Amino acid sequence: MHPAGLLSAKRLLRESRVYPIAAAWRARLGERHRRRRFEQHLRPSDVFLVGHPKSGNTWMAYMLAILRDRDLDERITLANLKQHVVPIHGSEARVAQHAGLIEPRIFRNEWPVYADLYPRTVYLVRDPRAVMVSMFHMYRVLFGRRATTMDEFVEEYLEHGCIRRWEPRLVRWDRHVEAWLARRESGAQVSFVHFEQMVSDRRLALSRAASFAGIPFDDELLERAVVRGSFRAMRADEDAHGAAAYPGRVGRRGHFVRRGRVASWKDELNPRLVARIEKEFAPTMRAMGYLE
Repeated sequence: MHPAGLLSAKRLLRESRVYPIAAAWRARLGERHRRRRFEQHLRPSDVFLVGHPKSGNTWMAYMLAILRDRDLDERITLANLKQHVVPIHGSEARVAQHAGLIEPRIFRNEWPVYADLYPRTVYLVRDPRAVMVSMFHMYRVLFGRRATTMDEFVEEYLEHGCIRRWEPRLVRWDRHVEAWLARRESGAQVSFVHFEQMVSDRRLALSRAASFAGIPFDDELLERAVVRGSFRAMRADEDAHGAAAYPGRVGRRGHFVRRGRVASWKDELNPRLVARIEKEFAPTMRAMGYLE
């Protein structure tokens, strides 16, 4: 081999060894920087809304925003909600960009990275059988009715813990819930809110979440938030303004606010899928009261 060629080969060998190490080192430094940035801009009064997607996260965020902002003139809509309750999914360092939010600042995060630093967390949980159905319909609105079938959707989720084309970073329902149960048991300030409780007694669920979050309210304001948080009112809001989750899709393929029923999965999931979901998630479903 020509000396120049030998030199190039040696350089390639050296670089092939050094670059992965350098890349890993840079990744660790970046991770430390993001965590430090998040910690520096975190406030003791900050509240985080966390929950597996389609567990009532947007619903609770909408009503809490109405209370916190005392939104008597109905400026807050499903379309502009993210300006009031900021989604930071997987990117906690972004809290630094929102120093001007009304306190307590409320952030939404469906896949937290630095959950151990959260001062207070309102955790939304829902029957995973209903979660699967609701996620499937949202997926079809986003990607079209020919994107997949219910069977294919549920099978992929159970196999991979996510829908790879859509949310590859998502943590599987049971692991998502168990992580937050463990945090609460370790002494972290975590308040669980069941979607089913919000359906059966919206006023009580909202008042408890708001009190936990440190949001002051009176009976009149609470009543306004409860009325605007009905599925009929939210569907009307979406028809008028759209929803942030479906930009530019008002009425074209479907609604973000769908049925809001507790057991709609019984109408839409075939028994084989129900059995698979229950088998996969049985311990966690029992812990949360969804199985005997």
